[in-house]
Amino acid sequence: MIDDQDVHARHRNRWEELGVFEEIYREARQRVVGLTMGLSAEEFARTVPACPEWTVHQVVAHLSGQSSDLVTGRMEGAPSDEWTARHVAEREGVPVQDLLEQWNSFGDKISEMPRIPYQLALDAITHEADLRAALGRDRLPDTVWQPTLVWMTPRRLTGVTVKTELGDLGDGPITLEVEGYELWRAFFGRRSRRQMESWNWSDPSPVGKIPFFPARETDLVE
Repeated sequence: MIDDQDVHARHRNRWEELGVFEEIYREARQRVVGLTMGLSAEEFARTVPACPEWTVHQVVAHLSGQSSDLVTGRMEGAPSDEWTARHVAEREGVPVQDLLEQWNSFGDKISEMPRIPYQLALDAITHEADLRAALGRDRLPDTVWQPTLVWMTPRRLTGVTVKTELGDLGDGPITLEVEGYELWRAFFGRRSRRQMESWNWSDPSPVGKIPFFPARETDLVE
């Protein structure tokens, strides 16, 4: 019998070998830089609903901080809340333009690494989606999140056939009909348990398998 974790690891390694995560991360960085350059002070101070304890400025501080830590090897405590909180605290008051320049500098060094952690790429596009919603911009392009949804779903939701606009993902006896973007956001803790249970399930018992991070306590509608 093939272990699911082993299958997951081999698929992840294949994506790493192809440089997929490097490309996802590099392009997310370019889009976020374009998204945030020229914002007003009010926009930088705006609370990000998907990250209710952070502002737009603080999300950018985290993205810059994690790239700095990866390059310099300052990974103790990663990826805990304390680790990410340090990124924000150490960059309080640093102008966003400086944060973006730091992120670009360290991001270029990350791109030179033989492999980058897949979590880094997924975190970048998740926070890009957070920022887009907070700033009232267009949703993350389908070409960004859809491939990762197709990659994650059958490995995360074993035993479930997920019916989306992209077709069926997985082949388990339990069925779930859901809009693809909703499921993708839920994987990263951006939907509440109540929201996930309200989807069209034949049996909602696998709900707890969905989020990598704890589900939100309150609903988030984007």
